[in-house]
Amino acid sequence: MAFKDTFKFWTHGVNVQVEYSKEATGHDNGLYIRRAGFGTIIKQRGETWNWFHFAIPSATKLDDDNVKRQHAWLRGKINNFATIKQVTVHEAKGGSDCPRIYDNNNLNLTGRELNESFDLPDRVCKGPLVMCVRVEFEDDRGEVVFCGAGAWFEEQ
Repeated sequence: MAFKDTFKFWTHGVNVQVEYSKEATGHDNGLYIRRAGFGTIIKQRGETWNWFHFAIPSATKLDDDNVKRQHAWLRGKINNFATIKQVTVHEAKGGSDCPRIYDNNNLNLTGRELNESFDLPDRVCKGPLVMCVRVEFEDDRGEVVFCGAGAWFEEQ
């Protein structure tokens, strides 16, 4: 039995990008962001939500072989006053073509360490991946710490 090469790429939590900030929308949602060596601490006013995005380095060819995407991961922690409700993964294929290849909108991740693994459709990777995480902040004490996000690729 021949084994296929696997490749695991990560981006550190300090690289997370926020979608709805006061600068982007003109609306003050109380967003607080602090980047540190272990990741990014995020707080926001209670009864609000936001999307957070991770650009994941992505392999499309390795040694001239096509590469399939397999899994994606999210690492960090979230307290009892915030909840991750949805995680999506998109693949940029060129121009404005960036279809959603994974969507779990039935999550309820709260009050724990995050060591999540998401099975991606087993298909050839044609472009870079982005993981999008929707967080709801129940009250002003809500906090999430993003430590990193990554993906696993396998030679076809």
